[in-house]
Amino acid sequence: MAEEPTPKRKKPQSRGDRWAEAIGQAKDALDEITSALDNIENAFEELKEVQQEYSDWKDNMPENLASSPLGEKLEEVCNIDLETAADALRSAVDDAQSALDEAEGVDLPQGFGRD
Repeated sequence: MAEEPTPKRKKPQSRGDRWAEAIGQAKDALDEITSALDNIENAFEELKEVQQEYSDWKDNMPENLASSPLGEKLEEVCNIDLETAADALRSAVDDAQSALDEAEGVDLPQGFGRD
C-alpha cells in the first residue's frame, strides 16, 4: 500500500497582499455607498423642494394665523435642516474615500532588512 503524499502547506498571504485586498473590498463597498448616496441626495433635493413650498405657504399666511396650529406645523416643517443632513452624509463618504486613498498610497514596510 502506497503512502499518501503529505499535502503541501499553503503559504499564507503576505500582509501587503492582504492590505491591498482589503482596500479593494473597501473601495467596492464605498462605491455601493456612493451610488446609494446619489439616490439619497436626489431624494433630499425633492424633499427640499417640497419644504420650500411649505415655506412659501407659511410666508404667505395672514399674520393672525402664524401662531395657529397650522402656522406652528408649517414652522416645524420649515425648521428641519435638510441641507446639513445631506452634507454630513457626503462629507462622511468623502472622508472614507480620502482614508482609502491614503491607505492605498502608503509605502508599506517590507520587514527587517528589506526596507
